[in-house]
Amino acid sequence: MDDSTSSSSTIDLNKNETRFIRLVHKFFRWLGRFIARHAILVIVICTAITVIGGIKMRRTPKRSDLTGYAPQGARSLYEHHVYEEFFGKHGQGIQILIMLMAKDNGTMLRNSHLNETVDLIDTISQEFSIYNEKKGKNETFMEFCYGFCQYNEPVRQFYNGFQVQQISRTNRVDLRYPKTTMFGRKFSLQPNFFGIELFSDAEMAKFDETNTQPLSNIKSAKMIVLQFRAERDESWQQEHVKQYEIAVSDYFENTFKSDHIRALVVTPYYVQKEIQRGGLKLQPFISVGFALMLVFTIATTLISTAFAGQCSWYKIINAFFAVVVPLMSVAASFGILFFIGVRFGPILLVTPFLILAIGVDDSFLMMHAWQRVVQKLRKHPRDDDSIEYRLGEVLAEAGPSICISALTNIMAFSVGAFTSPPEVELFCIANAFTIFVDTVFSVTIYAAVMALCGERDMKNESDAPTVNCLTKVISKTKDHAYAFLDKYIKWLTHIGTSLCILVVFGVYIAVSIYGTLNFGIDLSAEKFFLSDSRIVEAEKLRLQYVVPYYSPVIVVINNPGDLSNVDRIEALNEMVERFEKLNDSIGPDSTMYFMRDYQSYKDPFDEDPDTLKPFNASDLDAFIGWPEYSFWRGFLQTANNSFEEFQLNKFFFLTAFNGTHLRDWHERSRLLDTVRHEAANPSIASFNATIHTDDAMFLDLINVIPSVTWQSALATLVCMLIACVLFMADPFTVTVSTSAICSICIGIFGFLHYWGISQDPIMMAAVLMSIGFSVDIPAHIAFHYYRTGGTNIEGNEYPVEQRLRTTLAAVGFPVVQAGISTNLCVLSLLMVKLYMGEVFVKSMVLCVSLGLLHGLFVMPAVFNLSFVVKRWFRKLRKHKICSQAGDNLAKL
Repeated sequence: MDDSTSSSSTIDLNKNETRFIRLVHKFFRWLGRFIARHAILVIVICTAITVIGGIKMRRTPKRSDLTGYAPQGARSLYEHHVYEEFFGKHGQGIQILIMLMAKDNGTMLRNSHLNETVDLIDTISQEFSIYNEKKGKNETFMEFCYGFCQYNEPVRQFYNGFQVQQISRTNRVDLRYPKTTMFGRKFSLQPNFFGIELFSDAEMAKFDETNTQPLSNIKSAKMIVLQFRAERDESWQQEHVKQYEIAVSDYFENTFKSDHIRALVVTPYYVQKEIQRGGLKLQPFISVGFALMLVFTIATTLISTAFAGQCSWYKIINAFFAVVVPLMSVAASFGILFFIGVRFGPILLVTPFLILAIGVDDSFLMMHAWQRVVQKLRKHPRDDDSIEYRLGEVLAEAGPSICISALTNIMAFSVGAFTSPPEVELFCIANAFTIFVDTVFSVTIYAAVMALCGERDMKNESDAPTVNCLTKVISKTKDHAYAFLDKYIKWLTHIGTSLCILVVFGVYIAVSIYGTLNFGIDLSAEKFFLSDSRIVEAEKLRLQYVVPYYSPVIVVINNPGDLSNVDRIEALNEMVERFEKLNDSIGPDSTMYFMRDYQSYKDPFDEDPDTLKPFNASDLDAFIGWPEYSFWRGFLQTANNSFEEFQLNKFFFLTAFNGTHLRDWHERSRLLDTVRHEAANPSIASFNATIHTDDAMFLDLINVIPSVTWQSALATLVCMLIACVLFMADPFTVTVSTSAICSICIGIFGFLHYWGISQDPIMMAAVLMSIGFSVDIPAHIAFHYYRTGGTNIEGNEYPVEQRLRTTLAAVGFPVVQAGISTNLCVLSLLMVKLYMGEVFVKSMVLCVSLGLLHGLFVMPAVFNLSFVVKRWFRKLRKHKICSQAGDNLAKL
């Protein structure tokens, strides 16, 4: 909404221009004239870049990477690399995890359920194959597996023992938890049986009294977990592994039927597929956001142009391209990024919504600048009026505001790119570059469209100069609108109103700070998936049944050294024992450490159990050749040295921890710190031990997220300050705008906490985005208020009422228009039940809403109180001067 005929025209907006602003204006005037003269060429070039980029974007496969959420340089990344290197000589092998539960939510320890479980082990082991190019044939799991073929053997043996005990009780079978014995051979149930409820001592005593002993001390087992893992053969292609895992996953999703059990399958490729599915689910709703924005933009454009007396069909074309150009910039920028090798991560599918929101804001500013230029020319016609002149003036007026917005957003994302985990860094880089391209497209292709439409409007004006397109209804509505603006300014600049606004603002700051200080952390993996994904259920079951009972820690010994030296073995044994004595450790029952079985192998008749036997690497082939020891293959990494002698290069042992408190992320983080500290013990430094846990990469974020977020916020605010100083030379205006931006950021943090959002990598990305976007409204208000500064003909400072009226008449309607359109656009993300969408919606709604409240209420109140205080001091000083003059006259 503009009013060039009102008081806004009495303020010289060019008085406060700095040399930098004058240079910016000069550049944009030149650019506007150039675009107007070559509009068709500009449109063709930009469209060609968009088409090429769109084709590249469509053909680029999306690749997800959960490890990308780990912090830069995190210890877990190195630990994960060591772990993967241990198993993946030729790349990632096969990893399949299957969770089995009873359909009636009862125990799995029933004949029917155990029988189907064992049948599933046989099905996966024998009926799914992978092609071995070297051998020229398909191989089943039992043919190509090497180190972990026996992982599910405890389930089979427990089932066999279950059957034996039902037929005839024997002391040679003891189905006890956690260690079960089958005909003299012991094995642990802990890696496979979860949600365990044991019979109490009282119940066992009652069984003794009635002489009806149960088959096992396990009363109930809610879940059985099967794992199928195999090292990658050198003849396999990555696609072969992917097809094998997807085939198993599809079998359970489409073919497997059971009356007794249900299965949840998780594989690395299925996880990637589900992450991508979540991102792809957002794509159709870009059209929904586009449609909402288009309807809103056309409607509000027609209203504003009708108010300005410039309504025409060409304004609909302007409004249409205001929504199209941001999406063109996304296609062009993504295409360029993918051409230079940037990965297409699913998180980038949020970018079109964000660019659509910010790009339309630029168009609104340009359309309203056009209206003001035309109104000015109608009041003060020029002989040199032309489309080149008009577009030059439009870009000169809107260009600095667009530059402030773009520069601050790019700075915000650039800072985020330097301080964030790789996946968030990817998001920041893509957004920063896309905003840059969108800004270029706004002042080129969109300006060219405005030039072509404006040229037609100019012809219509000359053909019918006396026609007024405003109807009486619109004219009356316009009068009401300006009357409302006057009343609003009068109310806003009342000292009581301004003070009340500051009191409410103080309460808001207190509430926001409290919420910010209580911002919790939740790094649940389910946040990366759609709510209907099997991964979400699997994660919940893992936290409910697995983590509290059996949280394994793998310790990789990268430098075993000379184990033929019993002192070395003794040091190794002591290290393992120290891990077993840590808080929450299950103890030796959970430990899988090959040296203990090796000692039994060397002393089969237990003739000298207290004496350590030297390790001989040449024994390993025979040792792991024994059926009861064959599972140790997966724990050992062997090779021949330069003398063709067999040697042990590396190995790992596993020990586990339990406790219901381990469901909490902070408790698991504490446990990780504890085992890492133990592995770094100087006394065992020569073993070069590294730790691996499934959650380590996320747990490393706990201490990083708060610091990275605050560092990014602080660095971004400094960048905002620099950008504001470039465009506004007045320290007070810069201070107010920067303080407003800081306040909005604190409000976003605080109210996200109250809105049920916790700290996580996605929230980091959303907050970085919000910090950048929080600049837009305060910067536009502050910049235009700054331009209204100075003195009138009488040498007096312009009244704050007049300055605020001029400011809000110029940008009040565009910022409200932009704010509402932004919210409408991002609200379409809620149509997908995805945490990522929810976080971005809540962050943007808070950012826009708080921005509007600061721009339309808080900042004007501060400007008003500042003016009142300065006026009071001037009166006080004037009174003092008059008093001194009176005293001097009296003395005379």
